[in-house]
Amino acid sequence: MTITEAVAKRLGSILKERGMMKKEFRELPGVKGQSVCNIFRTKSTPSISMTTLYRVCNALGMTMAEFLDEVEVPGINK
Repeated sequence: MTITEAVAKRLGSILKERGMMKKEFRELPGVKGQSVCNIFRTKSTPSISMTTLYRVCNALGMTMAEFLDEVEVPGINK
């Protein structure tokens, strides 16, 4: 699993928990719709920028540390 795939999985689970659709999330202030689409198209976008991750976290009202705390990437996590 790549980091982008792990981020997509984590973002998808947060949106599900909050009862929010991807379309609604893309429309939040500070979120670039194309960036969100790219996160979920992990095959064509193998990496995510720190700026995009920051914007995603900011829109969710959480820190990057809080978001990444639940991201599991084989070979990186303990």
